[in-house]
Amino acid sequence: MANRRVLLGALGITAFGLGVLALWPAREEHAGYPFARRVTGSMGSPLWSLPPEALGRATADDTRRLGVLVNTLDAALELAKKERALLETDDAAKLDAGARQRVRDVWWAFMEPMIALDALKERYDGWYGVDYLSHPELHARAFALGFAALCAQAHAGHRLLDIVQDRTIAPKLFDESMPELGLPRGTFSALRRKLSRARDHSLVPVSAEWFERWIERKLESEPSVALRDLAKARSRAALAELRLRGALRTAENKADVVKGAAFQAWFPVQTRVAEWAGDTRFAPQGRRLVNDAQIEALGKALRPGDILIERRNWYLSNVGLPGFWPHAALYTGTQAEIAETFDQEPEVQARYGKLSEYLAKRHPKAWAALGAKDGEGHAQVVIEAVSEGVVATSLVHSCGADYVAAVRPKLPALQRAVALDRALGYFGRPYDFDFDFATDDQIVCSELVIKAYEPVGDGPGLRVPWIRVAGRQAVPPTEFVRLFAAEQDKPDPQLQFVAFLDGREKERRAIEADGAAFARSATRPKWDIVQP
Repeated sequence: MANRRVLLGALGITAFGLGVLALWPAREEHAGYPFARRVTGSMGSPLWSLPPEALGRATADDTRRLGVLVNTLDAALELAKKERALLETDDAAKLDAGARQRVRDVWWAFMEPMIALDALKERYDGWYGVDYLSHPELHARAFALGFAALCAQAHAGHRLLDIVQDRTIAPKLFDESMPELGLPRGTFSALRRKLSRARDHSLVPVSAEWFERWIERKLESEPSVALRDLAKARSRAALAELRLRGALRTAENKADVVKGAAFQAWFPVQTRVAEWAGDTRFAPQGRRLVNDAQIEALGKALRPGDILIERRNWYLSNVGLPGFWPHAALYTGTQAEIAETFDQEPEVQARYGKLSEYLAKRHPKAWAALGAKDGEGHAQVVIEAVSEGVVATSLVHSCGADYVAAVRPKLPALQRAVALDRALGYFGRPYDFDFDFATDDQIVCSELVIKAYEPVGDGPGLRVPWIRVAGRQAVPPTEFVRLFAAEQDKPDPQLQFVAFLDGREKERRAIEADGAAFARSATRPKWDIVQP
């Protein structure tokens, strides 16, 4: 009896302590309910610990990102329709190596945005812990982002299944392992199982009911209105697909569905996918493996015209181009570095006069941007194509990543000067979310570098092999690494190794690695963040 009283007393003290902890004023405001955040601690969603302003910025960014992913998924479906005759072929004799690769291209183009939508769902699976009373719009945004991603997946998944229904060869090719993307064997079968299980048919209709009853009316201002409209449109499309199949199901435990299974990942294809999904965009400011001292040392080794190749493990911008390395940029140096490097070069003078004066006159906005500093006082010495368009930025901002490498084109000063001239000519142009290298009005990251160093006829320049990406010819950033790897032992390689800061996710740091390690990075799986 005495032991029972001791136990009950201990439980009472614990409950009292938890209550005091939950109600105790916080030092700073957070978006989550105090009780949920404090009781769960590190086990809770990263959403709950964010200040409201930070969550507002993150949900606004992810609303724009969601729109891009949905458009990318739509484009993948259009590619599947275009290749329908090929996908419906069950005569192996008609499928040579090129045709089989085109079938795989369809699946890659489809899986890329599907994986990213998975990450978006999981990132917001803690939506219910965002304080509905204090921050109703943020609560609604968090739910709507995961809900719209779910609906986009359900709609697109059923549409693709329609195209390859009852076929044998295309599903087998879809199911093959794709090491260069980090995709294991059986991803198509995983999608088919997910869309055919009766247990999962309630996810969209139950979430749609919740959205209409509790969420929609709280999405009243931009970018919430855009998110609301996107969620409604994708919800209607997904529900229509389910009705066509007679697959609509209801659930008794509706709250459990929307707080649990609805936003779970469909394709856990990478190591620690849950951590990746939770940490993306919610990590502490400046979270990266490459530190400031390493970037400073890198800057001392760089010369105007060098090519930067970068990767951030946690960014959805990794979607769209194949390979481990998703981003490339061009190091310009400061205005003074450009003048010191090129103004006295005879060949450059013969074409441009003083290059610094020519660039200032020819590209005044871009030149002014290279003479400016960023918000933290760092000189802007890089030109790159990012989601905001072609911009000038600092080395700290561009290389504040998890993996960074630099290579130097082994070209005369004149060709490097021409590359800077061309690159600055693209300044201010929008980013090309369609990754169409055939056009110049919109630019993707590696396209900027390729077109800066593009040879004219038989003249000097970089000759990087193009590959087929989702039905188009392109040069993803990883192809620079493949070129370096293929030519590193040849007598006259096109690229010279400068530096490689190799991330160690488990150790939360980056190390200095050599050219051989950089060459091997071309074959690393894209979606596996635990490298090497």
